[in-house]
Amino acid sequence: MIAVRAPDHLGDAVMALGAITALSRLAPVEVWTRGRWGQELYGDVAARVHAGDGPPAEAAPAVLFKPSWHAAWQWRGLPTVGVGPRGLLGVALPEREEHRRERYARIAMAAGATDVATSSYSSRGNSPPVPPGHVGLNPWSPSPTVRWPRFRALADRLEAEGHAVVVYCGPGEVAEVSAQMGRAAVAGLSLPDFAAALDRCAAFVSNDSGAAHFAAACGRPVVVVHGSTAPALTGTGRAVVGEPLWCQPCYRKTCFWGRPCLDRVSVDAVIAALG
Repeated sequence: MIAVRAPDHLGDAVMALGAITALSRLAPVEVWTRGRWGQELYGDVAARVHAGDGPPAEAAPAVLFKPSWHAAWQWRGLPTVGVGPRGLLGVALPEREEHRRERYARIAMAAGATDVATSSYSSRGNSPPVPPGHVGLNPWSPSPTVRWPRFRALADRLEAEGHAVVVYCGPGEVAEVSAQMGRAAVAGLSLPDFAAALDRCAAFVSNDSGAAHFAAACGRPVVVVHGSTAPALTGTGRAVVGEPLWCQPCYRKTCFWGRPCLDRVSVDAVIAALG
């Protein structure tokens, strides 16, 4: 059995899906994650999905995609493979400046996997009543440094040009998103139901978020608005970025300097990326 400590955030977890799929071709895989969507995301490729940190009693090998000292310490008694501190990991791969999906592929290959492909999500549930060919918008992020402030203007522009627009958000974000967008939002979908809705979506526009990576894994054209984050490290689909700043990339939840880097991205730039 191959034990996997998967990431706890949806975007990272989706980026790791291709690597976990490759591992599952070697031997049965069991996955540990704190993400509430763990079973929905990994259920098709994992023999079992556990909610929590683990570790299991035994594994051969134990693969750590979660990049933390804490995880390495918890799993230190197993034959671990990961990027991180020597002495805690059985196979400690060096740090590199690379896209996270490339990091996950490197870890999986060190554990014996071959042919690590881009993450692909195949499960489908029941779509809510959304129009075919719509443009999906994911305007919310709990981090102001990732939240583009012009999604409402983008929706107005798309509708004026004759496009159907559907706003998506998470289960706890309805009030904020409705106030931000002036529109009702489709909220709280399971991943299979979200995938079914995305099948009716012509393009998906998002902040740098888990929803963007999930839409890409479902095969949708994706446009991602980047402010503080770097497309080369966490991006997917077509990236739209503003004028670069010396402090980028940055993964802080709030800006230390108070600079609204996302204000530098125009609606015209996003429309152009949509083609």
